[in-house]
Amino acid sequence: MGSRYRSDREKVSEYMFILPIRFPFLSDCIVREDSKMKRIALFFLTFSFIAFTCAAISSAQTGEDSCTREDLSQITDKYFESLQEHGTSGLPLASTAKFTENGVQKDIGKGFWETAGKPLLRRTLIDTEKCVTATIAVMEEPFSSETVGSGFGGGMMGGGPGMASGGAAGAPKPSGGSPGGSGFGAKPPAGAPSGGGGVGAMFAAPKEMPEEGTVRPILFANRLKIENGKITEIETIIARERDFAFSVENVLKTKDQDWETILPPEKRTPRKVLADAANHYFDLFAEGSTVSVPFAKVCDRWENGFHTTASDHDCSPVTFRKRIGASINHGPRRVWVDTEKSISIAFMAFGGGASANEENPTGSGLVDCHMFRMRDGKVDLIQSIVGPRAASMGWPLEPIE
Repeated sequence: MGSRYRSDREKVSEYMFILPIRFPFLSDCIVREDSKMKRIALFFLTFSFIAFTCAAISSAQTGEDSCTREDLSQITDKYFESLQEHGTSGLPLASTAKFTENGVQKDIGKGFWETAGKPLLRRTLIDTEKCVTATIAVMEEPFSSETVGSGFGGGMMGGGPGMASGGAAGAPKPSGGSPGGSGFGAKPPAGAPSGGGGVGAMFAAPKEMPEEGTVRPILFANRLKIENGKITEIETIIARERDFAFSVENVLKTKDQDWETILPPEKRTPRKVLADAANHYFDLFAEGSTVSVPFAKVCDRWENGFHTTASDHDCSPVTFRKRIGASINHGPRRVWVDTEKSISIAFMAFGGGASANEENPTGSGLVDCHMFRMRDGKVDLIQSIVGPRAASMGWPLEPIE
């Protein structure tokens, strides 16, 4: 019974075996058809692999292309437009975007975003290698006694963490710290110069406050991190009337300084030299530092508009440290570089070194950023924005270079 009633599959298999024997010419046809199917399968596999590879390369190139100077500049412009519009609808934000204001994390669209006016002055660094832009600016904002500032750093370093006395005999003993390298607290030291210049001017009492709602200029700095064409990080520093050495009018007087020219390749300072200048500058505030920074013979620095080098045009923190006898540990910095403009910028907590630890890598101090310009391989201009005291900068550290 079993042999008489074979399955259809068995019969087909037998015919496929017998056909080439009885009809030899069919053998070549079967082989050719089989080879053809294999070639077709191989073609589709190859095509699929190439398509996948091209898609991956295209995706990678898209990420790289979004870090061109032009694209980063356009995103920065959109950011400042969004500030003036008090909204974020036109801003390319990543779903995971993080925003801090003076070291405090806030919801995007809150804080200064709700009160910002138009920019009166902007200086922007574009780091195409790290896909970051950083800007220091003068912005308009209606005056509010609730946001005017906490006073000169609120005592900045809580009575002196991060700094130690020393230096020349008879130098005044520091009681805190200050961004100018003075190392003093909320009050100027005894014997400090007063009037229109010197250390004492940094600690002068705030001028008469504007009336509520009066539109006036304030100092602003920001950093944007972009990934695949979208903003992932927004860091801002704001300095107002009661913050350290606040003199926004003096910043506006420097409007003719050239921070924007794209230099010819032979005039540009190498990336590492720019980064080291921004990083090592703060090490020089500490006694015993072994690093160096190439300063121009005539170098000038403004901190919140205060011209700290007006009398000697010497930007070296070593000179200042020796003058006032203070050693300050600023701790870690985060640095970005624009080689085409030969400028660099460092964000850090001023005097945060003593309090920096694994949980708070930046330490606490005045939220601070310094922008450095280099010409002929030497630092010749420094502009800084110094905000109020904060428990942390609110961001993790990252490699300098």
